[in-house]
Amino acid sequence: MLALNYNWWKLLHVLGVLGFVMFHGVSMVAAVRLRRERDRGRIASLLQFSGSSVAGMYASLGWLVVFGAVAGWKGGYLDAGWFWASVLILVVVVGEMSAVARPFYQRVKEAVEIRPSGVPRRSDEELEEILRSPITVVNMAIGFVALVVIAYLMIFKPF
Repeated sequence: MLALNYNWWKLLHVLGVLGFVMFHGVSMVAAVRLRRERDRGRIASLLQFSGSSVAGMYASLGWLVVFGAVAGWKGGYLDAGWFWASVLILVVVVGEMSAVARPFYQRVKEAVEIRPSGVPRRSDEELEEILRSPITVVNMAIGFVALVVIAYLMIFKPF
């Protein structure tokens, strides 16, 4: 590894966090807009817009994990409870988002598709029911709380 001190590794980790929040923010804005949108074409555009940020989100997630691990090692925190609690929270939230959010948005995508016959795959009522689901709000709350707790753990290192 490069002969960088702990603060440089920590900076690289934080830059990954900033990139993650920036790219993931695109999806969050789209999610908020989806809750109010009923035009199928605009919904499809919002989903496509949101999807355009996924590669950057995953790249920055990888970046923050790698440099967070290196910063933890260089800082001597691999035996600290707060470090592993942060890792656990991240893993749980990524798992929850993959298990709940991804299928939800796939369902929205399918609901706005138009069949070759010109008939929507789902009725307006079904689309309305999907878009009114609390999944979006719950996932945003989970993500926000997780970020706040992880930031608290990393700043205050309580255990």
